[in-house]
Amino acid sequence: MPPPPVAVYRSDDFLARTAFYLRFPVAALTEELENRTPSEQRTLIGETLYPLVELLQPLFAPKITGMLLELPRPQIFRCIESPEVLKEKVNEAIDVLVDWYPQQMQLNEQEAREFRAAMLLSKL
Repeated sequence: MPPPPVAVYRSDDFLARTAFYLRFPVAALTEELENRTPSEQRTLIGETLYPLVELLQPLFAPKITGMLLELPRPQIFRCIESPEVLKEKVNEAIDVLVDWYPQQMQLNEQEAREFRAAMLLSKL
């Protein structure tokens, strides 16, 4: 079983939040998206979102990022803008993965219980 991920920043830490916002400004992303094809836009948004998700849930960052890319664009931008919103959406994705992953990996009962326990502990 993989160890649960560690939160890299705290949402109540002003400096961490400030660095988060400065690193991923939505205004700059919105400008970048202009005159791009829908496929390029999705890629650009995914490339912006992925490192943020990876900070919170490194093991399942690719899957969770894909799940978040299915959200309406305003919700995705809120995730990029706000660590609190991102944490909430990542935790929602973890809830889905808790049921999905054991079935996909065909884990036995004991392995599935251990996985669920580890994932629920990793929620932020």
